[in-house]
Amino acid sequence: MKNKIIKILGLGLLPLSLFGANSIELYNTPFCGCCKMWEEYMTKKGYQIHSAYTENIGEIKQKYQIQPKFESCHTGIIDGYVVEGHVPEDAIRWLLENRPKDVIGISVPGMPIGSPGMEQGDMVEDYPVVVMYKNGDYKIYGIYRGDTLIHKNSKTSF
Repeated sequence: MKNKIIKILGLGLLPLSLFGANSIELYNTPFCGCCKMWEEYMTKKGYQIHSAYTENIGEIKQKYQIQPKFESCHTGIIDGYVVEGHVPEDAIRWLLENRPKDVIGISVPGMPIGSPGMEQGDMVEDYPVVVMYKNGDYKIYGIYRGDTLIHKNSKTSF
């Protein structure tokens, strides 16, 4: 019985051990409601969020070399990678587990309805999660509906 309890407790800690650093520095404006909802979503997934409110989010995006076509309302930094916008947790987990080379981070450009933090009842749209490279290139990691991966890009290697 004791071993069973220890195993169950160990499973509860599994996400933390997979990530090592599960802390996200989140830059956003103080009045962004969807940013707060994404923060709550990520907290439920086991991440620690440290909000750094700013009135000039553009400076943050420029500092981390996020191209305008990949921008959203908030920018997160986790273990040296950028997480731009309403990125689903499993895409962040993929990024941290695979650590692709020459990558700035991942992005959900814009604010797609139904993405984590942008829930609008039954309304939902499909959207890409984009891998952003330091040289300005990008690849689509996958297409999501809500926080569910519905198509992973298998034609490219990261």
